[in-house]
Amino acid sequence: MGVKRRGGQHRPAPSPHPSHLNDRLVRQVVDLVRASGVLEEIAVLEARRPGPRGLPTETVLVGMVLAARELRSTNVDDAWECVQFRLRKHWLTYFGLKDVDRTDIEVTRASAKRFYDAWSRITTVLDPARHDRRTRMQRDQAVIYRRAWLHRTHHDSTPTLSRIANKLVLTPVRTAVARGLMDDWAGDLSVDATAIPTWARHSTRRRASLEVSAGVHVSGGGHKTFGYSATLLVAGHAEPSLAGRYPQLCMGLSLHTPGKQIGHQAVRLLQVVKRLWPVQGYLAGDLAYADAKVENFHDPVRAAGYKPVLDYKTTMVRKDKNAVEGTLAIAGDLLCPHTPQRIIDTYHRMAAAKQSKTREELLPDMLEADSYVLPLKQSADHRGLERCQCPAAGTSPRVTCPWAQERDASGTHRRRSHTPRRPVRAQPQTIDLTNRRARQAHPDARPTVRPPERPVHQRPAICQQSTITVPVDVMPKLRQELPWGREAWQRAYRSLRSHVEGLNGRAKNVETFLHSREKRQSRGRVAQTLLSAIQLMVENLRTIESFLRDQRLWKEENYTLGDIPETPDPYESPAEEIGEDNSAPPPEP
Repeated sequence: MGVKRRGGQHRPAPSPHPSHLNDRLVRQVVDLVRASGVLEEIAVLEARRPGPRGLPTETVLVGMVLAARELRSTNVDDAWECVQFRLRKHWLTYFGLKDVDRTDIEVTRASAKRFYDAWSRITTVLDPARHDRRTRMQRDQAVIYRRAWLHRTHHDSTPTLSRIANKLVLTPVRTAVARGLMDDWAGDLSVDATAIPTWARHSTRRRASLEVSAGVHVSGGGHKTFGYSATLLVAGHAEPSLAGRYPQLCMGLSLHTPGKQIGHQAVRLLQVVKRLWPVQGYLAGDLAYADAKVENFHDPVRAAGYKPVLDYKTTMVRKDKNAVEGTLAIAGDLLCPHTPQRIIDTYHRMAAAKQSKTREELLPDMLEADSYVLPLKQSADHRGLERCQCPAAGTSPRVTCPWAQERDASGTHRRRSHTPRRPVRAQPQTIDLTNRRARQAHPDARPTVRPPERPVHQRPAICQQSTITVPVDVMPKLRQELPWGREAWQRAYRSLRSHVEGLNGRAKNVETFLHSREKRQSRGRVAQTLLSAIQLMVENLRTIESFLRDQRLWKEENYTLGDIPETPDPYESPAEEIGEDNSAPPPEP
C-alpha cells in the first residue's frame, strides 16, 4: 500500500521530461519476473478474491524492479512513475496502461490509484494478519496480529511469502547456474543477519507500533535499529585462491522479527540452496549462530551436509575435565588429561582476541596445543561412534608420557595388576640432523607429559588404554571439521565472513540502499519482505554483470539474463491453478 510523503502530498509531480528506458532493459526485467514463477503463485491467491482484477501483478512487480534498478528506489510512487512515464507506447499497451498526459491532474491521479490498488491487492493476499496501518492500535489488540507472525516455532508462518521472496532473489542465481558462471563454486556459504529499518516508531506503554511484528535489531557494534532482521546467505569460498572465479551472489533472504528463530531461518534457506546446488561445503556464521540451540542450528546444518565454521564467545571456551573417558575438552578439542595449564591459557587468549593480526600471532602457541589433542584413529561407524587415540600412543606419538611407556611395555591395553612396571629405557640411536622428519620423531623433540604418581586402576580410561570410543555428537555446539583457532580455520572463517560483510556493504550502498528506509516506505512486513527481495534481486543482477565485465564476457546485445533454459526451480510445489493468462510473450521493441 502506498504512503503519503511528508507534507500530505500523495505523490510528487512526475518529471517534466523523463527519458525512456532502454527496451532491452525492460525486456530483460520482464523475462526475469516471468522466469521467477511468482506471477503464477500470486495469481492463484488473487483468483480467490472477488471484485475487478485491476492492473496485472506483472505490471507492479516489473515497475518495482525497474525503479530499484534505474531510480534507486522501491517506493510505490516511483515505480508507478517509472512504468507510466518512462516506457514507450508498445510497453504501455502490454502492461495494461493508458498513455497519460502528465498535465492532466485527474487522469494522472486515476492512473496512480490503479497502481496503488494493485500493490495493495498483492500485499493483502500475502498478509496473514491484515489490519489498518494508518492508526496505532492498543497494545492488547496488537497481540493478536503479532501472534499470527510468531505463533509457529519450528515452521514458517508465511511459507508462500517466503517462497515468493526467495524466488525473486534466486532468479539471477538460477540464471548464473544455467550459464555455467558458478561452476567453480565449491558450495561454501556464509550466513548473517542484517538490520532492515522501517518508518514505524517503537511501541509505547499504551499504543503498539504500526509494524506489529517488528523489533529492535542490535548490530555487532551495539547499534540498535527498529525494524526487522534479514537473514542472508552469500556464496563464498573457504580457500582464498578461488577469489574472482565466480560471482558472489546472495543465495537467500528471510525477513523476521529480530532475535527470533535465528537458527531456523538459516536452516530453511540452506534447504532451498541444497536443492539448487548439489554440493555442500562450509557454512560460516558469527557468534549469534555459534551460541544458538544445537537442535535449532548445529544439528540441522550438519544433517543438510554443511560443515559449520563458527567462532566462540569467551564464555564458551571453558575447560571440561571429564568430557569422555577422562579426557579434557575445550573449544571442541579432546585433549590429554594432563595438558599443561599454559596450553589451556592459549585457548582462552585465542577466544579473547578478535583481531586477525592478534590471532595470527597466537598460531605458534596453538600449534603447540595440537600435540596434546587426541588424534582420530577410526571414523564414525553406523552407530555414530568413532575411535580416538592417546597422543602418546601409536607409531608416531605426539607427546612422551611415562604412563604410556608403562602401558606399552605391559603388552596390554588395560593393566589388570595394580603394581606399576618400570618403563623400559630406549636404546641410543643415531639421528640424522639434516632429516626434519627424523628430528621430529625423536622422543626428545616431543613435549613430555608429567602425570602425578597414581596407581593404574585410578588413572583415567584414556591413560589405561591406547584408544577410546567417542560419540560423534559429543560437544555438538563446539566440534568443527576445521579445528578452531588453527591456520586452516582462521583462513576459512576470515574468508567466508568477509564475503557476507561484502554483500552487506554492496547491499547498503547508494546503488541498492537496503539500509535506507526512505527508499522503502511501504508499511507492513509483507511489503518490507517483497521490496527487500526486489532490492537483493537487483543487487544480484549487478553482481553478475560486474563479474562478466571483469571476465570480459559481457555482451550487451545478446546476453539475456532472463533466459533460464536448464536450472529448475528449487521449490518443489509450484502453483497448480493460474488465475490469469500470463503466457503471452512481451512485445518486440
